Amino acid sequence: MRLFFIAPLFVVIICILVNTRVKGQVKSGGDMPISVSGMVVDEDNRPLKGATILMLESQQRFISEKNGVFNITINQQSRAQVNLQFNYVGRQEQAVTVSIAGKNIDLGRIILPVRSLSLDSVSVVASQNSKASSNSSLIINRDIIEQTPALSIMDLLNQIPGRRITPPSLQSVQNINLRGVFEGTTSGRSAFSMNNAFGVAIVMDGNVISNNSNMQSFNPGTFGLTGSFLSSGAGYGLNGTSTTSYSGDYTFGGIDLRQIPADNIEKIEVVSGVASAKYGDLTDGAVIIERRAGVMPAYIRAQFRNNATTYSYSQGFKLSEDAGALSINIGYANSYADARDKLKAYQRINGGIMWSNDWGRSNKLTHTFSLDYGRNLDGIKQDPDDITRTKVRFDSWNFAVANRLNYRVDKAFLKNIGFNVRYSEGHQYSYREQQVNDAVVAYTDAVETGIHEGIYAPGIYTSYMIIDGRPINASARLDFNGEAKTAGLVHHLGFGINYSYGKNKGEGQMADPTRPRILARTSPNSSSPSSSERYYDFSRVIAQQDVGLYLEDNFNTLIGGRTLRVAAGARFDMQNGFLSSSPRVNANYMLNKELQIGLAYGLAFKSPGLAQRYPGPTFVEIPLLNAYNGKATESMYMVYVQRYEQTNKNLKSSRNQTVEFTSQYRKNGFTFNINVYKKFSDRGISTMSTREVKELPALAATFIPGAKPIVRDTGILRRMITTSQFINTIDTKSEGIELIINTPKIKAINTSFNLSGGYTRSKYKSGELTARSYADEGSNNTSPLYGRTGIYPAAFNVTQSAVARVSSITHIPKLSLVWQFIAECNILQRTKYESRAGIPLAYYNNNLDYIIIDDFNPGDKNYGHLLRPESEINADNMTRPLWNYHMSVAKEIRKRFKIAFNVFNVFNYQPYYINSGNTRIYPNAAPSFGAEISIKL
Repeated sequence: MRLFFIAPLFVVIICILVNTRVKGQVKSGGDMPISVSGMVVDEDNRPLKGATILMLESQQRFISEKNGVFNITINQQSRAQVNLQFNYVGRQEQAVTVSIAGKNIDLGRIILPVRSLSLDSVSVVASQNSKASSNSSLIINRDIIEQTPALSIMDLLNQIPGRRITPPSLQSVQNINLRGVFEGTTSGRSAFSMNNAFGVAIVMDGNVISNNSNMQSFNPGTFGLTGSFLSSGAGYGLNGTSTTSYSGDYTFGGIDLRQIPADNIEKIEVVSGVASAKYGDLTDGAVIIERRAGVMPAYIRAQFRNNATTYSYSQGFKLSEDAGALSINIGYANSYADARDKLKAYQRINGGIMWSNDWGRSNKLTHTFSLDYGRNLDGIKQDPDDITRTKVRFDSWNFAVANRLNYRVDKAFLKNIGFNVRYSEGHQYSYREQQVNDAVVAYTDAVETGIHEGIYAPGIYTSYMIIDGRPINASARLDFNGEAKTAGLVHHLGFGINYSYGKNKGEGQMADPTRPRILARTSPNSSSPSSSERYYDFSRVIAQQDVGLYLEDNFNTLIGGRTLRVAAGARFDMQNGFLSSSPRVNANYMLNKELQIGLAYGLAFKSPGLAQRYPGPTFVEIPLLNAYNGKATESMYMVYVQRYEQTNKNLKSSRNQTVEFTSQYRKNGFTFNINVYKKFSDRGISTMSTREVKELPALAATFIPGAKPIVRDTGILRRMITTSQFINTIDTKSEGIELIINTPKIKAINTSFNLSGGYTRSKYKSGELTARSYADEGSNNTSPLYGRTGIYPAAFNVTQSAVARVSSITHIPKLSLVWQFIAECNILQRTKYESRAGIPLAYYNNNLDYIIIDDFNPGDKNYGHLLRPESEINADNMTRPLWNYHMSVAKEIRKRFKIAFNVFNVFNYQPYYINSGNTRIYPNAAPSFGAEISIKL
């Protein structure tokens, strides 16, 4: 690809700039280290012990001592600057830029006040941090979290430019897509969106929460990637319709973000562009979560929405001067799809403890130990009006233990050593129960390819569909931070190694052939092939082990008297037996005091998961004879069973390349951020169908009273068997622009404004030719030459989306009041298909001969009917821009008690457009009301 040539060129340009830096740089004034000291205090001037001071350049962490004093040693560099962040749990973060001028620096008192709406500065909208390791990092701090009505962290991610604001809900799986838009599907999932979500890393407290060991699906070899989930069936009124089915499983996609509550989170960094080389096993960005740990007052929060309630409690206790602090958090959420019948419900129970401490002189050794437990109860109860008495559950629990160690070395080269380890274990249980009422059922439990005699059994039974998964994940990371100086240039180096282990010890797909589920049973009266299921033990799957190395250099230099900041590094990963290398560069240049520009390039890889590597065997059944006279002992059922084994040992990691240009302009309190990006993703993982025509014997039978029938061969049957296999078949190219504009507060009205928006255009295609059967669409043409299955070009779609919003934030510190109003405009939502999408390339006729069409003729009597009308393949394209409006208000009383109220679609504005099928589409959801009460004790 072209970017493989652009990347080395980009690195060469950076090197040339660095080598010519001396032309515009004043010589260094010396190499002696200097100290930066001060005291961290609260608003009442009392020392704060245990405050964290992070030096962004070297990623060193310093801890304030008992009297709040801190002392940081820095190697000086002429005209260099270092950026320090001061943090203390429950208090407003302070950022300080220190200019190194060749002498020791006393910063005096750094005041960290308690977070409160009475402070002059309160964050309500996310901001882009140009000083982070990624040029496009978007920061969602604790202020924003406390002001945002959120049932999970998914609601916080509405802050990302270009995303539509949706009311908080827990009624569907929540996967995050970054910088990619795709055509909507009735299931809410497509192979393209699932690949994007699978490639987004969720990093919590420095450890990746992996979905690689999730195997909650039926065999994709039978049902394909998107059709293999256990689902509810239609008719439960979900998502505003009466025909939508539901599945709570999320295999092949990203982590279900419903499982992560927002209450105990201190900060979220969203990396939509080029991530630091420190992070691996990702292709489409990262969501980096930092949780609260340390001494903090009790915090109680309750939220009430139309069909959901949440409660949470957190507090941090000081154990002793030497034993550190213990933090606890407990949360509960309860949500219904419709509070009137409460058939569809979701419940979440979560809790955890974190113990943090520091030891040694100047608190050089810091340590955080955490235990977390979560339980999710998700499903649909039996509907008394449903004659099948269907009941569906998607329940799970998970337990995780993690330990973080950080030691500040402060040697000439080595500055910091960090060691993170995490172990998690869970139990995922997908269950569907349904009553079946037929006269008789015919089945076989054969597991080998061949012709087998089937069994007749009573057709009145309860079918059980069970998938039992027990994923285990373990990870370890060893990180080093060093500092080296060459020709007056200070290099802040980061390097390390990480290891991950994934296994699933679940009982697997517990299919009972004697009680086949309706969606996977063979009709003995049909001559068509159909899928069937057998028991598949997940615990026999080989564990997944990946290892990675990384090296990154962060340095500042002067070009033409202006600062150039560079973070350049590379990763080397061994995934699924394949070695990959990933160069990554983020560079920022200050054109003047107000304007800086950035350029970034990155290559990244995402390993396939266990369910993709080991999907299990596929079984297809073709009935050859159904001779049943009402007595099983005098009847005969013959069936052909085809078994397919899929090892997928050559399945490669998906790959992504990103080029990004960023700019930031700051003046007089105004901030303008623009990001322009282009992503090239290939080797995405999906299933491809294969078709095979089998010639089998045609059988007939003669009944004999009191004995089995006599079976005779009457000729040849031709049948087509279709199966699916995982391959690297998906390619996606996404490009777009993101914009964030913030204004200063207008003092006369205590109001500031924020404008954010994004445009994304994704071109995505699959290597699989699509097929559609016309054999059962009322055609009476039995000619052997008549086309029964059309073969169409592979999907090649272009989807565009553009969303913008203007927010007004009125903050009156004296009243401890914040009021926010958002006007959101859904500017564009459109999917375009390739012009040949509805024209068949080939077809199978009634004789199952494969016929290639060289020059399509719509008037041909054998295949002309296979032409798909344009209205049949068009998406629900929005015909005009549509608006929506949201509002929230929060009032704080004495910095301890806060009440808030919010409304999504506050005006109940319900515009519509008419799609290609002449159907009205209402994109705005009905008004969603929420109230929140929080208390700090």
